Amino acid sequence: MGDDTSPTEELRGVAAHYPSPASSHGAQETTSTRVTGAGRCPSRYDWSKHMSAIKRLYIDEDRPLKEVMEVMQKEHNFVATARMYKIRLKKWGYTKNVSVRSEEIEPLLRLLNDAGSQGNAEAPSSEVKLATGRVVGLDRLAAHLKRKTQRLSATDTRRPSQLSVAHYRHGGSPSPKSLAINSPDIFRISELVFADVHAYVCGRIMDPGEMSVSNTNTAVTTVSTAPVFSMVHSARQFLQEDRLDEALALLRLAPGRIRDVIRYEPPDALHCIFMVIVHLLTISGAERLVSSVRALISYASAMADERSAKWSPQYPLRRILRCLSTLSTSDDFALRDMAVHAWKCLLRSQDLALGAPACAETFPKWLDLGESGGFDVLPSDLLEKMHWEVYRRSVEEFGEKSRAAWTELYWLSELERQKVNARKLPTDKLQRLLEETLNILERLPPPQGLAARYNCQAGLARIYKQEGQLALAESRLRAAIDTSILRNGQDYPITLSYILELETWLIEWGDDVKVEELKQWQAAILVNIEKESIEQIS
Repeated sequence: MGDDTSPTEELRGVAAHYPSPASSHGAQETTSTRVTGAGRCPSRYDWSKHMSAIKRLYIDEDRPLKEVMEVMQKEHNFVATARMYKIRLKKWGYTKNVSVRSEEIEPLLRLLNDAGSQGNAEAPSSEVKLATGRVVGLDRLAAHLKRKTQRLSATDTRRPSQLSVAHYRHGGSPSPKSLAINSPDIFRISELVFADVHAYVCGRIMDPGEMSVSNTNTAVTTVSTAPVFSMVHSARQFLQEDRLDEALALLRLAPGRIRDVIRYEPPDALHCIFMVIVHLLTISGAERLVSSVRALISYASAMADERSAKWSPQYPLRRILRCLSTLSTSDDFALRDMAVHAWKCLLRSQDLALGAPACAETFPKWLDLGESGGFDVLPSDLLEKMHWEVYRRSVEEFGEKSRAAWTELYWLSELERQKVNARKLPTDKLQRLLEETLNILERLPPPQGLAARYNCQAGLARIYKQEGQLALAESRLRAAIDTSILRNGQDYPITLSYILELETWLIEWGDDVKVEELKQWQAAILVNIEKESIEQIS
């Protein structure tokens, strides 16, 4: 989730035990709860959280950078220099210069030619939205395309130019249809996906055998989905920290992980697929991952088609994957938004099908959605109110040390963490929740509560670091590493992410001896991960 991992992923999987040194690093966002202000540089987490607001002001509303800075400071308490903005905007690919990809040229030329042949009324405000998110006037687009096609023709004589901007003349008044950003296919696909999501949920939940503990699908849930959650959350963390080598090492495992999800079809298979799409496309610099996400979706769809002996062409999961694969080839922005809405549809359908109080099972899945797509997509007030009541009832009925009680308390601490990160709130309440939860978890015999324990330990470590209690922060994060190794093994992505996080802290504190120890440790882990990816391919 926002700081390190999904609140649910590590309560799903089981991995090997491995001996433990006492170290770690990899900053998810060590300053994720820090409020930016005068004299403090925004963290990558701060930039990521405000990316949509900055894009809306700078690109969609076409405001000058100075005005964007003023609005962000006044309305979001977000302070950064003009140079910082320019560097970040360039990294995101948000530019006010016209920029089109080679594959977009011919569709845009057709649009211009259609516009030029449709009328004589002046339309100085006629605009089109490019794939970069930039909205430009048709005249400016025509001039840019003319220059670009001339350059392409000069450098690539094998490329026939079947269209030109010669037919476009200022004054054309294109109809709304000719400038439509979304094609009818997108809306058709949306309807199909939502209908199939609902049908899939009803089909699985209404069949008593599907959710039975004795069902082999349910039995392999943690085996097939936990590695996916851990891999994707850790990979995104590394990308946010510009640790491309570590991120790519994990993402090379993705095809095998997805294959297992399709093969075993655990109860949260669809939840897992939506998480992969949203988590990887909701990140600063997501454009670097577009081709990888496309390939994964196409691979998942192909794997589903291979199961034709068991899944008919009308089977909901198979149709959903086919629709997502079709959408991914046409519109990256629509794919991410579609996945968010379909994910919400999935969770609402599960809530309705399960009813109260069984719908409490979806709480950690809602938290995954908030972690992946942003806190604002959650019905957070409703979740908080409902699950505090569930917690109180669990304590009254089973006691505070019961699994039902401490699990709810842990989820509530995760919800509070997301809220603190998103709204830049004080961490006092979060710290109390984490300490109270950890106090219970540390008294449980292993392996009970180990995943929740190391998430709490890491969360407290970040708070202590923010408060300047460096020794306590290091101690807590090392404890999180040891707990993760006890539960998952050393070569698990979450273990690696903690090691990298501690390394970042120690570099910041100037402790070179400990840094070198951690570098050797993480190098050994990466070698093992690379070996696993090679074995998976072979």
